[in-house]
This record gives sequence, C-alpha cells and structure tokens, in this order.
Amino acid sequence: MPNQYFKSVYFADFPAADPSRRNLTLAFGARNLAMFQALTNLSSYELRSLLGHQSFQQLRSAADREGLALNTYCLRLLRQWFNTKQAKERQPNLPFPHAALPFVEDVHIHTTFRAGKSAPLHRWYPFLEGYSPYYVNQILARFAPSARRILDPFAGIGTTPLEAARLGRQAFFCEINPLLQFLIEAKVRALVLPARERARTIGMLVDLADRLRRELRSIEPDLALARAYTAIFESSEFFDKETFDHVLRARALLDRLACDDPSLAQFATVAVLAALIPSSRLCRAGDLRFRRGNELDDVKPFTPFCEHQLRIVAEDLEKASPIGLAPVVVSGDAQRLSTLPPLDIDAVVTSPPYLNGTNYFRNTKVELWFLRSIRSAEHLATFRRLSVTAGINDVTRQKESSKSLAVCRVVEALEQVAYDPRIPRMVSCYFRDMERALAGLAHHLRTGAVVALDIGDSIYAKIHVPTDSLIVEIAEPLGFGLEQSIVLRSRVSRDTSPLRQVLLIFRYEPPASHCPSTSPSPASQPVWWEKWLFFKRELPHQSHPFFKRNWGHPLHTLCSYQGKMKPSLAHHLTRTFLPRGGRMLDPFAGVGTIPFEAALQGVTAYGFEISPAAVIIAGAKLGRPRREETEARLTALAEFLASATPSEDEKIRAREVRFNRTIDEYFHPRTFEEILLARRFFRLNPPRSASERLVMASLVHILHGNRPYALSRRSHPITPFCPTGPKQYRPLILRLREKVERSLQPTLPPEFVEGTIFDCDATSWWPPEVNQLDAVITSPPFFDSTRFHLANWMRLWFAGWERSDFESRPRYFVDERQKTSFRVYEPILRQARERLRPGGVVVLHLGQSTKCDMAAKIEEVASPWFRVVDRFSESVEHCESHGIRDKGTVTAHQFLVLQ
Repeated sequence: MPNQYFKSVYFADFPAADPSRRNLTLAFGARNLAMFQALTNLSSYELRSLLGHQSFQQLRSAADREGLALNTYCLRLLRQWFNTKQAKERQPNLPFPHAALPFVEDVHIHTTFRAGKSAPLHRWYPFLEGYSPYYVNQILARFAPSARRILDPFAGIGTTPLEAARLGRQAFFCEINPLLQFLIEAKVRALVLPARERARTIGMLVDLADRLRRELRSIEPDLALARAYTAIFESSEFFDKETFDHVLRARALLDRLACDDPSLAQFATVAVLAALIPSSRLCRAGDLRFRRGNELDDVKPFTPFCEHQLRIVAEDLEKASPIGLAPVVVSGDAQRLSTLPPLDIDAVVTSPPYLNGTNYFRNTKVELWFLRSIRSAEHLATFRRLSVTAGINDVTRQKESSKSLAVCRVVEALEQVAYDPRIPRMVSCYFRDMERALAGLAHHLRTGAVVALDIGDSIYAKIHVPTDSLIVEIAEPLGFGLEQSIVLRSRVSRDTSPLRQVLLIFRYEPPASHCPSTSPSPASQPVWWEKWLFFKRELPHQSHPFFKRNWGHPLHTLCSYQGKMKPSLAHHLTRTFLPRGGRMLDPFAGVGTIPFEAALQGVTAYGFEISPAAVIIAGAKLGRPRREETEARLTALAEFLASATPSEDEKIRAREVRFNRTIDEYFHPRTFEEILLARRFFRLNPPRSASERLVMASLVHILHGNRPYALSRRSHPITPFCPTGPKQYRPLILRLREKVERSLQPTLPPEFVEGTIFDCDATSWWPPEVNQLDAVITSPPFFDSTRFHLANWMRLWFAGWERSDFESRPRYFVDERQKTSFRVYEPILRQARERLRPGGVVVLHLGQSTKCDMAAKIEEVASPWFRVVDRFSESVEHCESHGIRDKGTVTAHQFLVLQ
C-alpha cells in the first residue's frame, strides 16, 4: 500500500505556462486515506468550493495568514468537511428532502460514471456520460419502491435497465446509438447466461486471451471493413499501419467466432471495442480528438490491451449475479415511443442528452465503424438528424422548433448575442425533441407513475439556458406534475458561470384532454384493406396469366435460385400494400424478387441479404445496367483470364468444397481453371455498379445446369446435383457474353425506380437511409425447410466462400437460429416499427409445417411493437417442384399482417 495519495485541483490562475498543468496537487498521508477516498471523485469546482476559494492566489494568501504550508492548510479545511460528512452518514437514512442538501453529499459522486467505472460489467467500456448503479438504486428505493415496470428512454450504457433488472423489476429501454445498444445487450446476456454456459464462456474468454496473438496472425484482415473506413474517414489515419492491420484481423476473427459461438463473440467484441481508442491516435477529452504532445506516449498496444479486456470480461462474468427478467429494448429512438403499444410503466429513471454541444455519435464513430453500423460519412449525419438535438452539428432545416413561450424567450435572447446562428436553433429544436419524447413517454405511463429525470443546464454567450425549468414548462401540459427539484451537484461553464445538475421528480396524471389509444375501428381500416380482402378472396397469383411458370419480367430469371418467391405472388403483394411512389423494405431479399417487383411499380425498394451470391443477383436487378459498362467489365475479365494462371493452392481449396461431388468434377479442366481465375478476378474487383453485378450474376447463373449455356457437365440449373455426361471444354467468356447479352435485351418500364440491396444482416443494425417506409414485405426462411447454403453451394463458393465458411457461417443464418428461439426476430420487428411511416404495415409470408406454426410464433414475438391485423393461410398444392423432390415439411403458406 502506498504511503501517499495525490489529488489535483485545477485553478485558472495557478502559475504554469501550460494551461493543462495549472493544477495544485494535494498530498494525503496513509492516515488520511479515508478522506482521500471520499473526495477522489469530486470535480475541481467542488473541491475549490470546499476549500472556500476559487482563486489560487486567494487560497495561498489565506494559508500564509494562518502561517501554514499550503498543503497542510488545505487538508485542514477538507478535514472539517469530511468530519461533518461522517457525522451525517451515521444518522438514519431519510427520504430525499426538497432542498436535498444531505442527498447531495450522499450521492453526488454516484451521478457520474466515475463512481461506477469499477463496477462489474459497467467497467467493460468507460462512458463518462453515464451514472452509477447505486444512483439508480437510491432513486427507485426513495421514490418508486413498489414500481415493477421501469423504463429508461435514454439508456446510454444501460445502468438503469440493468440495475432495475438486478432488483427484480421488468425493465424496458431505448437507445439510439448502436454501440451503446450493443454494450447493453452484451451485459444483459452476461446476466441471463445459464450457469453451465457461463462457466464455459469464462473459460473460452481466458483461452482466447491466451491465444489471441496466434489467432490474429493466422486470419486474413477484413478488407471490406478497410474499404468502409476509407468511405467514412477518407484519408484520416487514426491508427498506425500495424495496429490498423490487427484491428481488421480482429474483425474477421470475431465474425468467425460469431458463427461458432455467438456468446463468446459478443463478449470478445466488447473487449475489442474497449481497446480501439486507447490503441489509436485519438483520445476522449470531452470530445474525441487527436492526441497531442505527451498524450501520444499513452497509446496502448492493441493486442495486449484486448487480452487484458478479455480477462476483465471473464472476471466480471464470474462475479455477476444472474437476473430473472431480461431488460427489453423497445425502440432505438425515444421520440418514436408513441408508435408502440402501451407498456404500462410504473417508473422512469433517465438522463436525457445534455444541451452541451457534445456530439455523441462523433465520439463513438470508430466503434460504430468497427460494428459496421455506419458505412459512409452520411450515416453519421443521419444518426445526428435522428437523435435529440444536443449539439450545433445536430441542427438541420428539417427539425422542428419549440413553440413553448418560455423557450422562445430564451431563444430570442440568444439570437441577439450568439456567436453561431445555429445555437438558438439548437436550443429550440432540443426542447421540441424533448417534448416529443415526453409525449411518447406519457403514452406508456400508468396514472401515478414516477418520472425521475437527471438534467443539467447550459450557458451560451452569457445567456443562461435553464434546462430543468424549461423541461418542467413543456412537461406540465403533458401530464407531468413536478414534485421535487433536487440539486445534485454544482459546476461551472468555461467562462466560470455557475451551472448545476438537477434531478427532477415528476408524478404523471393524464391531462383532461388525454384520450386513451384504441384499436382502429372497421370504419377506419387502412387504405389497402379492400385490396387485401380481394387478394384473400381471389388469390390472383394463381389465376391466368399469373400462374404460368415464366410470368413476369425476364430479369426474374437472371439467375436460378432455389427457395425464391414466385414473381406473381410478389407482384400482387406489392400492388396490394404499396402506393405508387412509396418506399418498402424486404429484410430477407434473397435474389430480390419482392424488391424488384416493387421497383417495377414505381416504388423505392430496399433489400437486405447476407448471401454474397444473392446480394450480387438482387443488386443487378435493382439497378439499370449499361451495355458499355458491362462490355468494359467483360473485357477486363477476358484480359485477366488470358494473363493469369490459377495457383495450386486455389485448386486444392476449391476441391475441399465437396457436396454432391468436388467442384472440379463438374467441369473440363480448362473450364475449371477459367472459373478459378474468374473467381479471383471478382474477389480482387468486387462489383460496385448494377452493370458489374449483372456480369457476375450472369456468370453465377451459367456455372451449372442442363442446357448448352452452362459451363458444367449436365446437372440441374437450380441445385448442382451430381454431374453426368462427358467433360467438354466450354469457354467461359463466350458463354458469359451470350448470357449478358440476353440479360440486357429486356427493357425496364418508365415507372421503374432504382433500388438498393445491402449486404446486411437483418438482425443487426439497419442502414439509416432505410426509413419512412410504407411497408415491410418479406418471406423469412421457412422453419425446417430449404437449407439455402446447400441448395446454392456452388454459387456461394464462387462468390467467395471457402470450406470453413460452409462449416460455420450457416449457423448464423436465421433459418438455423430460429430453431433455437424465435426471439431472433425481435431486432427485425423493433427496427421495422421504427422505420415505418405512421400507418405503415408489415407483411410476412411464412411457412406452416407439421413442426411449427410460424405465424403464431412471430405474432407472440411482435407483441411489444405491433398488433395483428390479419392471419391467412394458403394451400401449397399449386407450388411447383422444378424437379426437386425435397421441398421440406411446409404444409401451408401463411400471411401475417401487422400494424
């Protein structure tokens, strides 16, 4: 144990040339350890207040008058405060007083993350804007001891929902930042792990820490993540080259772990996220910025830091006490709470973003990039537009201004003196956003519910913005009656103006004008209702001419693909539920049948897909390929084939992929070599336009089949069954040109609107531009039906999969994950709710089997976000087999309509 402890106190007039070194350092001996521990988390402003001097010169003069050394004089003053504090702590606990001065001294160190950073789970990722678990515990104990259902609409790192869950309450939360969502979900998983899996995961984390360096050396870096880095950050170099390479390798390693062991991968990702900024050229000093001067000496080695964090996570998993009720994320955006079914909340404990100019997304942009939740600079801007307007960079023309008279008076004063014209608009938009969030909150509160809101005020150009009193002003008409206003701590602005952090305690009583929400009556059915009744009655996709095998636009046959929806069904579903000029999403897009039909009808269509082959095929359909661009691509490919030679390693790795036969058994040796080179070409030059995707999709189609266009021996055009017949040389470029030409001939109608297919897991974070949707129309993988990776194995191989991918990646597919739990659909349904316009609809085409009623399962999972409008079943007798005997166990097709 050390003999001395040190605490620095900042003084603006301390004699030092470097402003960052204007600190008085106080020394505490071992006998003063308890006092040191009591004040170690106090801010400089609070310490100066306890010493009775905000000026260093005045403090030194006072010490001189007493004839004491400066350190001795300061310790004497602090001892007086500490003795008073100890005397108060020996008194019985009392409820929060209205003035709350005893409460200030009891808990002020718990209102920031500094007091909670050493707590298990909460120390995984330091977040200065958080507060401690004990703070939440105190508020619930003193203000809402009987509350059973707790909501935090601004959850941050999850302190409120996690502490509420630890106390046996059902917790709900919102958090718009994907990084913070991820951290909360990881902590929740840590607390709900069964004992046996917990022990196994702890051992796996320690083992991973021991072998991390070997693992990183043996895996290839994620080049797609590197391309995304350039797209987002351009030429900025946040890491040195070696560290950047290790970060890319860590991403690839975590992806592999996610397929084999999702729990391990999730906890390991937390450890890597915590290492990103410490190992970079950046630091968080308020906002995220580049390190300067001596700060560069503090850069940590990436891999050792990851190893250290892995062991911390393992250690905390061992310490963590399990919970019975897992917190539920009900929405990312608190401003959209009003769109959800009521949650019947008893208490709210939250701290909204402070009106202080902090850019919370910019501060976490590196982690957001690593998580793939942002893929362009525009994504960062989109998140800022969606979030509460807390900084000047969040201000946009589209945001609404507050109509509150009290807010308007402050805004008018700011308009006269503000050094940046965005400041008054930021203030106005902030309170309008908060009003919208409070209105959504009221939708979920029971009468008498307690709302504890932690907030701080601000000052701009000497104009005070009393955030707490203005929130009271806008909250009162919504039914929030203020019961107490408690000053938690005092602080100062940059110009030394006094500021404060306040806890507002409200009691909710519905205002007289409040009308409970009710389900729509038959007279107010949605605009598509009559069309839907017609669809159910007539089943138009089964009538002439729609029942024909070749009905639809020729590009539907761009590439054969088992399990895709019939174009005629997609056609009628999109016609039923989508307005002309609308917007839609298919989160299980496959080869793009539903989005393509929507695009043909003048709808802006989006799709998500994780099969690399399907992404290429669907992307080709959703664009407008140009002949000159396809010709340039074909020429480049032909030149590559003529100048390169496949390596022995490529041949060996290709032969390792074996299902019906090894790949080389399907082709003439010379054709096989051309296919290997073409595969290398597309891996080195990933398609970036519809034209380039069309070329690759055409090649994927002609890989195997039973017609002269195919490159293989005789097989099946949908699934590469065991080949038959002789091996004949079939020139790749010749047949590819012919296929591309056939695909370019069909014209697109004038109303066709280009869409976008994202290489995106529907259960992960959705791209921000996918919003304001009229409908989500999709057909998820049927339960215990077609295994898409087996039916399309050769196309997946050509698109980049290796043998190890076939062994691990399918375990992460929804068709496999839903066998364990249909909760895999929760993030899909939650984000669908957030991205739909008011009145938007979700339409699910599902498979009912002898083993599972998918509609019933998903209906149950969807209940926090949607009500069921209709369920309808259709016989599968009309479905074609295409010569494939194994059609799974599906007995009926179900349509589940949610709103």
